[in-house]
Amino acid sequence: MLQLNDVRFETMRRLYSKQKNRAWDGEYLDVLDTALYLALGQKRTAETPDLLCRNVVRDARRTICRSQATARRNAACRPLPDAARRRVCGTAADGTPLAEMVTYDTPEAHVIAVETLQELRAFAPTLGVHGPACLQDMLDMMTVADSAKRTRVSVATVERARRALRQHAKTLMSVAE
Repeated sequence: MLQLNDVRFETMRRLYSKQKNRAWDGEYLDVLDTALYLALGQKRTAETPDLLCRNVVRDARRTICRSQATARRNAACRPLPDAARRRVCGTAADGTPLAEMVTYDTPEAHVIAVETLQELRAFAPTLGVHGPACLQDMLDMMTVADSAKRTRVSVATVERARRALRQHAKTLMSVAE
């Protein structure tokens, strides 16, 4: 009968040969990598390499499925940066929660966005000579400090201008609904 280290060594040899035989299959390679990691565990025992190889591949598939489900569940809790994209939550046939991303990209949405931007550009000069530049810096995703340097006004002035622009945008969006 083989010793535990011999069983582990033979199992790893078999996993490496499987890896060489299916080098084109990325998902299977992930399973084999995880199986190799699991085969190295000191608490994992088996009498034959066949049993240990089968067990670590099965456990690797479970581990990967579980980690993917956790990643989907965690991603569904995070807000999306783009307001036009929303998550639709549902339940799969096996009872696991699913979150799918849906984008509503319609001509009406584009028109509303263009009109909102026009309204903001018309509102920006009422904040002062720095208003249009602050709006453009917001759209360009510049930091408040960089915007203050570029417009040659204080950070507090840029923050007030951005706050007023955001408030005006909220007002415009509430009217559009």
